[in-house]
Amino acid sequence: MKDNVGVLMPVASLPANHGVGDFGKNAYAFIKWLKKHHYKYWQILPLNPLGPGNSPYMSTCSQAIDIRYISLDMLVEEGLLSRVPHFQSKSTFIKYMDVLDFKRKWLYKAYKKFLRGPLNGFKRFKTANKWAVYYGTYLAFKGKNDNKIWNEWPKEEITYFDKHNTAPKRYLKEINFEIFMQYIAQKQWNKLWAFARKKGIQIIADCPFYVGIDSVDCWLHKDQFLMDEKYNPTMVSGCPPDAFSDDGQLWGTPIFDFEKMKLDDYLFLVERIGYLSQTCDLLRLDHFRAWDTYCVIPAEDKNAKRGEWKIGPRTDFFKALYKAYPNAHLIAEDLGDLFPSVHELRNELKLPGMFIVEFNIFDYNQESNENQIVYPGTHDNQTLYGWYKSLTEKEIAFINRRLNYPRNLYKGIFEYIWNAKSLMTIFALQDLLKLDDKARLNLPGTIGEPNWCWKLPDMSWIKKVKYGQ
Repeated sequence: MKDNVGVLMPVASLPANHGVGDFGKNAYAFIKWLKKHHYKYWQILPLNPLGPGNSPYMSTCSQAIDIRYISLDMLVEEGLLSRVPHFQSKSTFIKYMDVLDFKRKWLYKAYKKFLRGPLNGFKRFKTANKWAVYYGTYLAFKGKNDNKIWNEWPKEEITYFDKHNTAPKRYLKEINFEIFMQYIAQKQWNKLWAFARKKGIQIIADCPFYVGIDSVDCWLHKDQFLMDEKYNPTMVSGCPPDAFSDDGQLWGTPIFDFEKMKLDDYLFLVERIGYLSQTCDLLRLDHFRAWDTYCVIPAEDKNAKRGEWKIGPRTDFFKALYKAYPNAHLIAEDLGDLFPSVHELRNELKLPGMFIVEFNIFDYNQESNENQIVYPGTHDNQTLYGWYKSLTEKEIAFINRRLNYPRNLYKGIFEYIWNAKSLMTIFALQDLLKLDDKARLNLPGTIGEPNWCWKLPDMSWIKKVKYGQ
C-alpha cells in the first residue's frame, strides 16, 4: 500500500443529522476510516462562509467558518442543548438556506444557555481574534441594510472602523451571537483537526486567490483594491479569450491594488493567507498563477474580451509571507494554459504542483513526477467514473493501447493513477465509491444548484470500501 495517498471530501458532503456534513461524529468516523486503510491526507474545500450560489470560493470572510458546519449533536453532548430533532438527515442534496435557518435557531438556544455559564474562553477568543469582531459588525450592518453590499450602506457604516476601534454598542447583542458561533465553530474544527493529527492524517485546506466585493475583507481593506470614489470596482477578475472560450471568463471579483499593497509588504494578504495556513497542515493556493500574472477586465464589460495580463507580486509577496509565517506549508494549483514564468515561480518557491489525469492521459508526453500531487480530477471535473462513461470509442481505444489493460479498463485507469509517480495522490471519495456524475461537485461556468450540493445520505459505505475496486 502506498503511503502518500489521500482523499478529497468536502466536510459539507459527509452524512449528518442536520442536512449538511459537520464537525461531528461522522467526520471522526471518516478520519478513523482513513487511518484504518492507510490513507495519509484528507483534502477539504474552503470552510469559509458560503458566498453567491453556495460557492466556498466566494466567501464573506476569509477567517470565519461557515456556521452550518457546527455539530449540534456535539452541543447536546456539552449540555448546551437538549435533544435536537433530525433535519433532512438522509438527504443526498444539501438545501443550504434551509439548513442555515434551522441551525441558527438552535445555535441561538445554545447561546442563551452558554451565557449563563463561565465565559472566560469566549472572552479570550474575542480578544485574540479581532477579525471575529469585525465579521460580527459586518453582519450586523448588513442585516440592518437589507443584506445590501457594504458599498450601498450609509457612509458612516462604510467607514465605521476607519474611525472607531470597537464594535458599535447598539449592535453588541447581534455581534456577540455571531462571535459565539465562530467561537464554537473554531473550537470544533480545532478539536477535529487535532484528532486527525493524532491519527496521522494531515489536513489539506484550500485558499481562494480573490475575495468577493460582498465581504468583510473588502469592506475593511477597501484601500487595497482598485475602486472608484464610490467603492465600486474599476477592474475585475477573469481570464482573457483562449482556445476554449471566445469571450473568455468573467469572474467579477475586485482586483487587488498590488502597488498599494507593496508599501506595507502585502500585510492584508500575508495575514489572510498566514491565518489560513495555521488552520491546517497544508494549504492549497487556488489560482496560483495570479501571483505571477493576473488578468484585469474593465468592470463595465460584459465579457472578458478586453482582459489583459498584469505582472503579479511574485516572490515579493512570498518573502513577506514566509517572514511572518515561516511554517506555512503551501501547494500550488498550477493548472491551465500557463506562462513559463508561472512554473518558474512555483519552482523557485519549491512548491508542489498538480497533475490531473483526466487532462493528461491522452498525451504520451505527459507524465507526473515526484513533485506533483496527482488527481484523477479536481472538484471542478467529472467524477472518474462519470468521465470514464463519457469516453468515446476512439478515446477508449487510445487508453487501452496506453495502459494495456483490456479486461477491466476502469480498474486499469484507477490502478494507473494509484501507481503514478507523485508527491501525493489524491482521490475524491466519489472515485473510491465509483460514483457517476450525479455525485459531481461543481460545473464551472454555472452558478447555484446543483453545484456544491452533493451529500452522502449515510455511512453505510464505510465498511465496504477500502479503495476503488
